Amino acid sequence: MNETKTVFLSAEGSAENSDEAIRLCGRYMMESGSIVGEDFTNACIEREKEYPTGLPTEVPVAMPHGNAEGIRKNCVCFLRLDKPVRFQRMDDSDEYIDTKLIFNIAIIQPNEHMEFLKKFMKFVMDEEILKKCSELPLKEIPTLLEEELG
Repeated sequence: MNETKTVFLSAEGSAENSDEAIRLCGRYMMESGSIVGEDFTNACIEREKEYPTGLPTEVPVAMPHGNAEGIRKNCVCFLRLDKPVRFQRMDDSDEYIDTKLIFNIAIIQPNEHMEFLKKFMKFVMDEEILKKCSELPLKEIPTLLEEELG
């Protein structure tokens, strides 16, 4: 990830389901100029059906991501919901997690994508960091993400 700067966004909101949560992230990513159009968001929603991203960590999270046209800048959009939505579990697609914490990941280069996901998996296995994501003021989250993932 040394060559390409990653944009870290944070947002709060409401969603009725995982698709709405991903669309909300997509809207914030478009507003930041990180993605253009709906292709990336639609790809994340479609990928989620085939390869779910709900993680049953101590503090459950979901990490929708995908490769699609329209990514202009590497970006992680952290979305903290006011009430949980249901995502299928990554490790067992017959099971679900309910989460308020979504990290939507858009990485341009496929080789950087895999490298970033490995780093991100370590990040989400750290219960203390996830608790911080739940509790910190929203404006402090991009700094935390930059320190941990940048």
